[in-house]
Amino acid sequence: MIRVAIATLGCKTNSYESAAIAAGFDPALYELVDFEQEADIYVVNTCTVTGRTDFKSRNLIRKALWRKQSNPSIKVVVTGCYAQRHSDQIRELGDIDLIADNQAKQDIALLLARPDTDFTDITTARDFRYRPVSRMPGHSRAFQKIQDGCDRRCAYCAVPYARGPARSAAFAEVLDQARRFVAAGHREIVLGGVNLGLYRDGELGLAEVAGALQQLPGLELFRLSSMEPDCLSADLLDCLSDLDKFCPHFHIPLQSGSDSVLRRMGRPYDSADFRRLIASVLKAFPDAAIGLDVIAGFPGETEADFVPTLDLIKDLDIAYLHVFPFSRRPGTLAATMDKQLPRPVKEERVRLLTSLGAAKKERYRRRLLERAVPLRGICEKTVGGYSTFLSDHYIRGYSPEAARPGELCRLTPRVLYRDGLR
Repeated sequence: MIRVAIATLGCKTNSYESAAIAAGFDPALYELVDFEQEADIYVVNTCTVTGRTDFKSRNLIRKALWRKQSNPSIKVVVTGCYAQRHSDQIRELGDIDLIADNQAKQDIALLLARPDTDFTDITTARDFRYRPVSRMPGHSRAFQKIQDGCDRRCAYCAVPYARGPARSAAFAEVLDQARRFVAAGHREIVLGGVNLGLYRDGELGLAEVAGALQQLPGLELFRLSSMEPDCLSADLLDCLSDLDKFCPHFHIPLQSGSDSVLRRMGRPYDSADFRRLIASVLKAFPDAAIGLDVIAGFPGETEADFVPTLDLIKDLDIAYLHVFPFSRRPGTLAATMDKQLPRPVKEERVRLLTSLGAAKKERYRRRLLERAVPLRGICEKTVGGYSTFLSDHYIRGYSPEAARPGELCRLTPRVLYRDGLR
């Protein structure tokens, strides 16, 4: 058996695509192994959302190249968003056998036989490439990519240049893939995309996809990955509120609470719009787990800009924060802006936001406990007599009822522990 090791960085979309890459290797000939093990083929599926993920991508590539030094027959393959934007930098790292563009990454098993294949300019991509995936190895939840690319040009974001224009899977392909996941034993699906809210197949959008998943036999739960604020419409919320398989968990990029910073970022909303959105979500789902992305230290962000961000987040009933220091991405508008902030300023703002996020998370957990909100989730494993699962409210739960991995767990929390609810 030829051993294949795949390392994945970044988003849930990348995780799905790594599963598609794996699906391209004939199981009669190839064996999937962990990236830390000895392998004959190493595939690194990279990310470029921040400078830190660029660094992590290069580090994994160097690890594979180090193994190749002692065994020249090893094949090293690099793909993903960092590869799409910086293939020249990757070639400088060493003897790379194949660099696959994002549109062709799922065909890596075939491309290895003809590594001279053209590297596609992703900005010319117009179709959604669908390769059926039977399962997500190592995951109890299945991550299903139904959309790719983004037509927005936020000043800080390099992703559209690595993913190309917005394009969507056909509605029939979405249902086909979901059925395959359920047939493989996955009882929860996480819908994902580069800009998920832009999903569209003719007149069919996310509401229709959600309605179809609600009717899918064998599926217990489904949730949405990150949703842009202007895509989370009142009509979509109204639709989701009628579906009992939907997990009331929303991850929404705020990025800043300062209207002037939001304008410079190119974001299509202001702080008042965002307040109204959160109020609408909580009206439809009073106990919803709402998480926010926030960027600290955008160019020109003064102390007077940062304070409104803290104040807005303090006022909102949210469950957690994902905080990122601003990272200059070559080719983006923000990378060339004046008044780039020094690293210590960005780090201090990250520290303050992270502390606020921890307090918000603790407050949300206690609210679930006080209200005895019923939790549901797919059992991952049994630890110390408890079945552990990531709940529909994005809080880890521990059920005293014995459950097998993959089964639906239900729990009304009664005791609050540091690591979760029991």
